[in-house]
Amino acid sequence: MSAVSEDIAQRDRSFRDRVLEEYGGLQGILFLLPTLVLLTGIVFYPMVVNGFLLSFKQFTLNPDAVDPWVGLENYEYWLFGQGQSLFLFSLKMTLLYELVVVPFDLVVALAAALVMNESLPARPFWRGLMLAGYASPAIAAGLVWGTMEQAATYGLVYNTLNIFFDIPASGGITSNTPWAFWGVVIAKVWRDFGFMYVVFLAGVQSIPTELYEIAKVDGAGPVQRFRYITLPHLRTVIVTVVMIRTVFTVGKVAIPWAVTQGGPVNYTTFLGVAIFKSAFLNWSMGQAAALGMLFAVGIIPLILIWVRTETEDY
Repeated sequence: MSAVSEDIAQRDRSFRDRVLEEYGGLQGILFLLPTLVLLTGIVFYPMVVNGFLLSFKQFTLNPDAVDPWVGLENYEYWLFGQGQSLFLFSLKMTLLYELVVVPFDLVVALAAALVMNESLPARPFWRGLMLAGYASPAIAAGLVWGTMEQAATYGLVYNTLNIFFDIPASGGITSNTPWAFWGVVIAKVWRDFGFMYVVFLAGVQSIPTELYEIAKVDGAGPVQRFRYITLPHLRTVIVTVVMIRTVFTVGKVAIPWAVTQGGPVNYTTFLGVAIFKSAFLNWSMGQAAALGMLFAVGIIPLILIWVRTETEDY
């Protein structure tokens, strides 16, 4: 029993020592304290505490109204009531959305980083061009892509894809299932892959070139060099950006809303869009807060996995 207690105490001391070393001891933590207090006041309290309490109320925007306490009714609405079907369908489509967007994002960004790391004519120009989507406002990018996916003379994406696929002309990509889903995916990847691209490019540039030169001398081809040199060096980077992108992709509303407004027939109403609709179209702030809390419950395990991975790597 004492050996187990000593082992637990040693792990606790080790974690405490790592934290103190990471942040420069108690002095470093004191320097961080003002920022932590500020974040608590402007982020944690209004978003977490108020949002949690709001999920138990029938909230209105009338400043003179008294918001009645309804207990678990808002949660019951989503889990067992009239909103159950929308919640389950949105959850399913959100998981599918994540499973498609994040890997697609990863492949495109990593490929772009590897190409941009090579010696190319006008390389600074091409590197900057890779960030055009990420530098543009999300709502503007979504509106442009939604327009290009319409079945019209200016529907460039629709007219191009229609050469290879039979897409219904009524409404184009954005108004037909399952094409609307893929229309949102394309717009989302184009808009956001720049984040992963920048991180991967920095990671690739940090790999010593001598490793590639030695591998070439030993007869390793491009695939082998990528598999045995590039990927191992980028493992931590890949895990980190995938976790960050997963958390932020599911909560972002601008692209899906601008492209399809959650349609057709809620086909692209992901959880973030469902929260937005409940709050700002149906004015059901309490129900939106409850759905947000359910959404947070699903996100927290991903954050814990990421923290665990970072701790092990550290």
